[in-house]
Order: sequence, then structure tokens, then C-alpha cells
Amino acid sequence: MRLVSTAELKNQTNAVLRTVLTGEPVVITRYGRAVASLLRLDEADLGRLAAGGDRTDAAPAARSRGRRSRVHAAIGPFEYAAFPQPFGTFYVGFGPEGPVFARIALSPAAFERDAARYLGARVHPVPAPGWLTGAVESAIRKHEVFRGPVDLTRVGPFEREVLGLLRRIPAGVVKTYGEIAKAVGQPGAARAVGAACARNPLPLLIPCHRVVRSDGGLGGYSLRGGVSLKRRLLEAEGALPSLLD
Repeated sequence: MRLVSTAELKNQTNAVLRTVLTGEPVVITRYGRAVASLLRLDEADLGRLAAGGDRTDAAPAARSRGRRSRVHAAIGPFEYAAFPQPFGTFYVGFGPEGPVFARIALSPAAFERDAARYLGARVHPVPAPGWLTGAVESAIRKHEVFRGPVDLTRVGPFEREVLGLLRRIPAGVVKTYGEIAKAVGQPGAARAVGAACARNPLPLLIPCHRVVRSDGGLGGYSLRGGVSLKRRLLEAEGALPSLLD
């Protein structure tokens, strides 16, 4: 198997295609994360695709191409919904595995660009499904931790472990980057925890704003609004007074 970055794919397309034609799978990476794969298709596969046969009559073929089917499930399709808030419009992209990417953005087009960069695929606007409306309402207005499934397939193992711990921090409580580092068994990795929080693909749903510096400082915050928004969120949750004591 060969790993190829999106930059290499752009600049060395013919060489990458020659690798695929030899039968060797090629995994496409973006910023070090796998986002897609290229696998050689035989004539029967190509015929089915051209005929639109990858629908109701494709079950036997899908079983014989289990790996390729899983790759398709991992990369889409993706949709998104918008949730106006006092601090800006909160957009949440989601797919078959649940919420996958969320940001505050100035416009739908701005969110679509950010989401496409992260996902390596386009997202399409839809009316907000009830389960997602409930999740956003609970996370922002009721300050409840979202316990539903989330799609973290583009997140590395260390970041995934950090984000899993963040999902257990209730409203009104703050943890330091060092405390989270110790909890994942790497007490010297406070900065790496901070970086994982900064790269959190689902802020608010995964409450990275509840992680602060050991000296009492708030630290950074990746959502639009930055530290001011982080302070506002912690104040609304009743965590700010205890942090300042």
C-alpha cells in the first residue's frame, strides 16, 4: 500500500495512476490523515458503475469489494445544517456516522469551504434533522454533554483519546491541559493536549472550551470569537467564578 498526499496527487497524477494500475492500493492523505483511497477496478466493476448498477442490484459486488464499500461509507455523503446563535451562526456537518465537523462561520459558503478542506468532500445544506437540533440545543442552551455518536475517523489516536475525555467533562467543571495529559497517560504532553483541543472538529458538541491552563488562564479557543467566546461559554455554565478563585 502506498500513501500519497493530496499535493503529490496533484503534482504526480500520472505516477500515482500507474501505481494503481499495478494493483497496489493507494491511500490519499491530507495533513497526514487518510481521506480516500484509490483501488483498481476490473472491467465488470467499471461496467456496473457506468450502468449505475451500484444501487439495488449491487449487493453481491459490494460483498466482494467490502474494503471499497467501507471507504465509501467513511467519506460521505455529507450534509450540514445551520443554527443561529447570539454569538454567530453555528454550522454542523454530519454523515452516516454522526456529526463530523462544526464551526461558526460568516456564511454558508464560508462553512462549506472550511468543511470541504477538512473532509476532502463537499457538504450540502439540508433542513436540520430533529436529532441534531436537539443535540445543539442541549449542548449550547442546556450545557449538556452530547453523548450521541460522532465521526472522528479523521482524527489521530492521541487526539481521539483526548476528545473522548473532553466528552466526559460536565458543565460547570474545568480541567487543565496537564490534567488531561495525565489522564491519557502522558503527563508531559500538555501542549499536545492543547493542540488536540485546537484541532477539535466538533467544538461545543465536544466541549474543548472546558479545558484551561494550569496557571488559571483560559488558553486559546478555535471557534470564531476566540478566547472572548470561551470566557462567555464558561461564564454561562457557571465555571468562570471557580476558575478565578
